[in-house]
Amino acid sequence: MARKGERSRRKPLALDAYLSFVIFVVVGVATWRLDQLVRLPLMWLALLALALAYGAGRRIQLAYGFSDVGRGVLAGLIISLPVLMTARDFLLATSERLFPGIGTLVLFWALVLILPLIEALYFRGFVQREKGLWVSVLLYGAATGVYYLPSTLGGYAPVLAALVGGMALLGLVYSYVRIAYGFGASLACQGTVHFVLFILPFLSQELAALLG
Repeated sequence: MARKGERSRRKPLALDAYLSFVIFVVVGVATWRLDQLVRLPLMWLALLALALAYGAGRRIQLAYGFSDVGRGVLAGLIISLPVLMTARDFLLATSERLFPGIGTLVLFWALVLILPLIEALYFRGFVQREKGLWVSVLLYGAATGVYYLPSTLGGYAPVLAALVGGMALLGLVYSYVRIAYGFGASLACQGTVHFVLFILPFLSQELAALLG
């Protein structure tokens, strides 16, 4: 008969990364008919719950230095500013399609401050640690398809393909930054990219309307 001390030292039940992603997809399918303003937060909460379930009884290294965060911001600017300068209208039209009726301030809170933390915990803190860089990148790209497939139906397949491919490439950058400079740098990189690609097009449009 096992002693209490021995039982207390047992490792927590492992949550498989593939199984957790299947759960995430099931949530996406179950919420298919909901408005995206409701559906996306539910899916983000599902990712957060899965990341926290994995983290129970384990340590995820969240330590960061300001120099590392600066490197993450710099990496985010390097890869996102050229895209903004060459495809601003496409980014604006895509954001309006994916996030209809959401104010710029709410979008900033959701995409720059909240979502990067959730996705970093799940994909870089959980999946990458358990299954490696390439699985993390592939599942990150696939998650984009699960997020936005309902919004891109009806002739928007090329937009969805561009989103999935683009996000997978960005996921590769975030994962590399995670390896090279740590979790904080990866988080700062993703937040910067989201700000440049999703928020700046709206801000520039609003500024032009004010000046015009």
